[in-house]
Amino acid sequence: MKIFVSGANGALGREMTDVLTREGLAFLAVDIDRFDITDFKTTRDVLIDYKPDVILHFAAVSDVDRCEEDPENALRVNSLSSLSLGIIASKIRARLLYTSTNFVFDGSEQKPYGEQDEPNPINAYGRTKLLGENYIRDVCARHFIVRTSWLFGRYSKNFISRFLNRREKPGAIDAVCDRFASFTYTLDLAEALLLIIRAEKYGIFHVVNNGVASFKGFLQKAKEIMGFETEIKSIKAESLNLPAPRPKYSPLRSDNYEAVTNQTMRSWEDALTSFAGGQP
Repeated sequence: MKIFVSGANGALGREMTDVLTREGLAFLAVDIDRFDITDFKTTRDVLIDYKPDVILHFAAVSDVDRCEEDPENALRVNSLSSLSLGIIASKIRARLLYTSTNFVFDGSEQKPYGEQDEPNPINAYGRTKLLGENYIRDVCARHFIVRTSWLFGRYSKNFISRFLNRREKPGAIDAVCDRFASFTYTLDLAEALLLIIRAEKYGIFHVVNNGVASFKGFLQKAKEIMGFETEIKSIKAESLNLPAPRPKYSPLRSDNYEAVTNQTMRSWEDALTSFAGGQP
């Protein structure tokens, strides 16, 4: 099995290429420094030449506020590149896996979202990722759409992971206490994606570690596990005055993943314990 990976320098891309290397699978991994995935001709030529069996499309603008401030670029990268890859995948008869987000939901429900729930994004990031999903579903029959949420891991550069990966931590840190979602360990996600590919059951999958938490709750657990002394201070989301609105409650249920693979995602607490201890 030959695999093409877009967005290979991102947190999930790097974790995925480590897993593929460990499994002895052939892959071609690219990122913006190699070529622009939104350049249809270049992408088509590379993929026709490489002839992958599977395309893993991770490349995205995932900075939610950046998407809100520059929706045209978000549309180009998150949506139109997905349409292009869907067309190319269909032409070369490759399977296409596209990673999407819990932000396709509005957060108005007080229960975790399943794959059958109706999306209703409230920001540009969610809208462009959902449009990418729809494009792929329209043009590529052999697709896997995988929604995930709030990644953490050794390669992640988001607020949570930067803090956890710091050797010397500050005396205090602010953490949002009134938004709730699922957390996902990038290593667990990468291994789950490989199981989905091998199962060859097409459709929409939610893949997250089990459980629900706020950023404050996550960091409090990390403090308990890792033993750092940083004070975790509560702040309300509205106090940040961020450009993009966020859903207040957007955890996911991994129902389809569990049904297809006969595997259960471990809890985010167990995943965090493994991450903190440097164990898989």
